[in-house]
Amino acid sequence: MSKKKVLIITYYWPPSGGGGVQRWLKFAKYLPQFGWEPIVFTPENPEFDLKDDSLKKDISPELEVIKFPIWEPFGVYKKLFKKKEKLKQGIVIEKANMSFIDKLSVWVRANLFVPDPRRYWVKPSVAFLSSYIVENKVDVIVTTGPPHSMHLIGLGLKKKCNVKWVADFRDPWSDWDLLDKLGVKGIARRIHEKLEKRVLHHADHVLTASQGIQRSLLEKHSSTSISVITNGFDPDDIAEITPNKSNEKFRITHLGLLNELRNPDVLWNCLEEICVEIPQFENDLELLLAGMVSDSILKRIQTSLSLGTKLSHLDYISHQEVFEYYRDSNILLLLLNPNDDEQLIIPGKLFEYLLVKKPVLAIGKKKSEVHEILQSSKAGEVFEIEEHEKIKKMILDLYKQFQSGKPPIEMELTDHFSRKNLTGRLAELLNELSN
Repeated sequence: MSKKKVLIITYYWPPSGGGGVQRWLKFAKYLPQFGWEPIVFTPENPEFDLKDDSLKKDISPELEVIKFPIWEPFGVYKKLFKKKEKLKQGIVIEKANMSFIDKLSVWVRANLFVPDPRRYWVKPSVAFLSSYIVENKVDVIVTTGPPHSMHLIGLGLKKKCNVKWVADFRDPWSDWDLLDKLGVKGIARRIHEKLEKRVLHHADHVLTASQGIQRSLLEKHSSTSISVITNGFDPDDIAEITPNKSNEKFRITHLGLLNELRNPDVLWNCLEEICVEIPQFENDLELLLAGMVSDSILKRIQTSLSLGTKLSHLDYISHQEVFEYYRDSNILLLLLNPNDDEQLIIPGKLFEYLLVKKPVLAIGKKKSEVHEILQSSKAGEVFEIEEHEKIKKMILDLYKQFQSGKPPIEMELTDHFSRKNLTGRLAELLNELSN
């Protein structure tokens, strides 16, 4: 019996790195085991600033990957504003004392390229795929955003081909906190909201990575059929990692984007206090940050009398390597936006933390899915920024365990979040749509 076909339209695909790649990379890996043949449609020459060749190991030789040329306005943008560096989302707006040109360049990106600079890929992609879908008898298409212009491709294909369409929201759209930080207002904001509603209205099904995003979208279009399939972990990712090796340092680790929206100043204060109170702690401490970190956060730590010499800051680490750093850590940091009352996003790294079974110290809102997952798995706890003493106590308790040489309490790893089981749920959804 031949497999049904699902066309996955995604901007991010290996060798692109970062969290946006892995959700559909893993779905594509496991879908054939559930009777579906995935086909991936992705840009041939995308503008991304993170590259990770280690992710290619999850791409089956049998997977068809269609790479289609894309034109992005970043070349014009960089010439116009004399930008030489890669455009790093999440850090772009955090320069201290931004010049008029910097502010203007941010405004142009945020308000003229709506919903995002990949919008120019929409029409040529719809033109190409409309015939491909018919000729290859594709049963369902999936668009995944951000960038949310991918959903506009789905919208165009739905109108031209009347194909079954799933719109996957890895992050929010009009409620995304990044839009506020970028200063998206007025007409641009209304266009975001209008496009989002059109996608919600026309998609046959909407998929999200959290209940928070689901609630946000239902408020805008209550009649939309919306399911939640979270991100997860893949045991294959640690299959080749050697068992825990003893670490002479008490390592606290955060790997990935760390910007001002999620700056845990209360944590730095706690660590400084403990260093003063317990000199041996200062000798044992190692603070490991890797990836894109805001200059203001680096400066805050580097100028600290207690923490400055304890900081190790590394560039981007491949997905294969991150698990080795997790393995050799005593505390894994999960930093949420404390000003986001809704806590819409579940960071993908949370599930990797569950896989390596190391204590998680999260800072955000207790009323959140992250807190529920940590509590149910006994993996850690979410602290609010006001809970200075509780954060300090957790660090001290884990430091005492480190000194004693005793392993932390074993957490409960549930297969509920395995990538294979999550793909099984996705396959059920696709089956319902295609019948």
